Amino acid sequence: MFPKITRRKFTLGFVLGTSSLVLALPAMADAAAESYVSTLGMEVIALANGGRRGDKALQKRFAALMTRYINIPNVAAFALGLHQKDLPATDKAMFYDLVANYAAALFVWYVDDFKGQALKVGGSDQQGKFITVDTSIDNGGLGGEKMRWRVVKQGDGFRVSDLNIKGVWLTIAMKKLFSDTLRASNGNFQALYAKLREAESW
Repeated sequence: MFPKITRRKFTLGFVLGTSSLVLALPAMADAAAESYVSTLGMEVIALANGGRRGDKALQKRFAALMTRYINIPNVAAFALGLHQKDLPATDKAMFYDLVANYAAALFVWYVDDFKGQALKVGGSDQQGKFITVDTSIDNGGLGGEKMRWRVVKQGDGFRVSDLNIKGVWLTIAMKKLFSDTLRASNGNFQALYAKLREAESW
């Protein structure tokens, strides 16, 4: 999906979907959430600095990173929408792995954009249970990649519930992909699994 379109089309193709998100007045910055995101962001940069597009070993490392920090089941459930009730219970673990690998493939496809020296945190605000942290990559003053992280408190820490890169929320992009694929296949989840596996050849 992503490699077949230009970056501009990728951005414009989904950014309108973000208008459906509920907006609220910003609350005070959350230093703990910012610290959590900073740690994750630096791991993203470290992986990117040592990799290149098409590196399958790098994709596996990014997938492992996604699984550690992102609530993949919640992302997958949101993206499935009304279809989540039809996901075979015996396929859930495999499906979550495919979703993590798909997100990882996006990072590897744009890996050069995530290379840099450090992660700059631009601030945070709370909207309901979500805390949104704005960041950008410091790559020596060349206009580093911007990322927005939506995190929620979980136990004594946090988990990422959504991520915005290239102006696109991951859950919104996946929701369209899942919906289009399942509609075209009359609800056949095997078609969706196959679509997600295409990320392995990007």
